[in-house]
Amino acid sequence: MKYIRNIVTQHPGIFGYLSAIGAGASYGMAQTVGKVITSDYAHPVVGTGFALVSGFLFVSIIFHRQIYRDVKTAPLKGFVWLGLSGIGSASGVTLLYFALDNAPLVVVSPIIAISPLITILITRLTLRNLEKVTLRTIAGAMLVVSGVLIITISSSI
Repeated sequence: MKYIRNIVTQHPGIFGYLSAIGAGASYGMAQTVGKVITSDYAHPVVGTGFALVSGFLFVSIIFHRQIYRDVKTAPLKGFVWLGLSGIGSASGVTLLYFALDNAPLVVVSPIIAISPLITILITRLTLRNLEKVTLRTIAGAMLVVSGVLIITISSSI
């Protein structure tokens, strides 16, 4: 553990790149594993339940020390937003697993990649005072959408 801490403090850039690669690999594997699970083993709702419960347990293990303090100090309004975001996330995961069950992975995965555009749109509509959506951010999102369109069109030809 001490060795890893030394690497992080001495070479934060390398650790950041490795973390980004690991996150990308995990994100890509999650959709592939979801396709296998919904195709061969379980109904999409079962896959959703398993994904949400395992995610809850994983996050709870990591942040178990802060949970009690945060629950005690958080305003009631925060719990409403927390619940709404949980419903939104659970709905997204459920729809993803239904899409993976009914369509090829090479079609579903690029469409899921437009989520940054949806996030930027919702941010622009709801968080105007907290987040600034710049032209550069919109241009980056449009590049993502263009890539999605190219991949989707080329995979159907």
